[in-house]
Amino acid sequence: MRSLLANMVTVLVALVLSNVGFAQYHLSEEDEAFIHRCDSLLVAHFAHIDSFTTDTNALNHYNYTKDSVPHVSDEVIKKRIHALDEKSPFDFLANDVSLAMTKIYIDRRYRLTSRMLGLSQLYFPLFEEKLSAYHLPMELKYLPIVESALNPTATSRSGAGGLWQFMPATGKGYGLEISSVIDQRNDPYLATEAACKYLSKLYAIYGDWSLSLAAYNAGQGTVTKAIRRSGGKKDYWSIRPFLPKETQNYVPAFIAVNYVMNYASEHNIYPRVPHFAHYEMDTVHVRNRVEMGVVEEWIGYNRVKLAYTNPMYLTDVIPADSINKLPMKIPMELLGDFFKYEDSIYKYSSLEYKYWVADQKPARKEVIHVIKSGESIVSICDKYHCTEQDIKAWNIMTKIRVRTGKKLVVFKLINEPKNFKPNYTEQKKEITKEVEAKSSSDGKYIYHVVQKGDTLWDIAKKYNGSVEEIKKLNSHLDMSTLHTGTKLKIAMK
Repeated sequence: MRSLLANMVTVLVALVLSNVGFAQYHLSEEDEAFIHRCDSLLVAHFAHIDSFTTDTNALNHYNYTKDSVPHVSDEVIKKRIHALDEKSPFDFLANDVSLAMTKIYIDRRYRLTSRMLGLSQLYFPLFEEKLSAYHLPMELKYLPIVESALNPTATSRSGAGGLWQFMPATGKGYGLEISSVIDQRNDPYLATEAACKYLSKLYAIYGDWSLSLAAYNAGQGTVTKAIRRSGGKKDYWSIRPFLPKETQNYVPAFIAVNYVMNYASEHNIYPRVPHFAHYEMDTVHVRNRVEMGVVEEWIGYNRVKLAYTNPMYLTDVIPADSINKLPMKIPMELLGDFFKYEDSIYKYSSLEYKYWVADQKPARKEVIHVIKSGESIVSICDKYHCTEQDIKAWNIMTKIRVRTGKKLVVFKLINEPKNFKPNYTEQKKEITKEVEAKSSSDGKYIYHVVQKGDTLWDIAKKYNGSVEEIKKLNSHLDMSTLHTGTKLKIAMK
């Protein structure tokens, strides 16, 4: 796998090694330009995820001051690497190369390391589950850090993509779909499954985890050729001089990542944690075309975060699939809302609706609107059935200042068609009324009809009760699974 981050650390380690007596490494102007390009790509990955928090109080056992870089001797780092080696099936060698790579993560890239520590809480539960199922070493959960810096949409110069940086041919060979709208290399679940299968195959071939990692990075043919050139030696450190430069630094980078993920707090590095985690998300399988923007309108979950948690979709659309339902990850707390408004989400995401809008789109004529006292940008947009972005574009503005007497160019609708723009808020109220109408009361008890997506916790919260009370009043029912249409007896409060 020709990974984006591995390319970057290849250049960075050259700089570090040049300071510890490795004269064969030199940093050229081209290398410098490449570092800046990689940095910008990595920063771009994190730029749209602004929901990170850092909790140093609970983790700062050493009372380090904020942003200080504690001095840790090379000997201490080497001893810690030896300690990791004792408990691992991998050959964690504490040599100058792995030490130099470790210093990149704890000194030069500590802010990136902090983000990756936080993102690990989003992805590691999944990695650990899959690695356990395939009986693979848990240390492999750190491999996507080396490959992609935990960026599910990372793409290298050679075309490798996703958390595990599959090349297109390899990804397709393990059943991953790659098209203009879907790239399952970016799907954390499917790509992790494929990576486990591929790593299992490589270990079956080489019987050595370091060689398996080298083959994962450079390909089986390259490793086999290096073994032949080394005179038939079959350990990574013996064939390392015969491998490409990136692969020469790949296993040391893996050692470094294992070190920093286990000893981060000893270097005053703490996780910057995203405000959503793996265990807080759940998967729904959609049967029709779904637009992220429509989902945002109906369940109120930001479309940017929705796109981030569903990186396998290359556009803001989940296409319809006549054979298989396609997955979409949303917060668990919004499952009920999604199922409640599911039909409406499908309706307003459908191509039929888009075609109808295109056919019904009314003509507009240019008028001058003079802002009156009490008017706001929202009221003006409502009056002319447009968005704030429309008004900015019509007036060539980047910011609108609402001031009495100010003139704005607007384009007024001519013969506006009925129901041209759906009123989501009113429709939500109507759907909610329909659901609540199915429940009844006899003055002492409420009889709630279970709807699709309901949970006992949601129902108890709605009626100010507890799950235990509902189970007790409905002991004649099997409460292990809620079935749509079941009527539950609930005490009135």
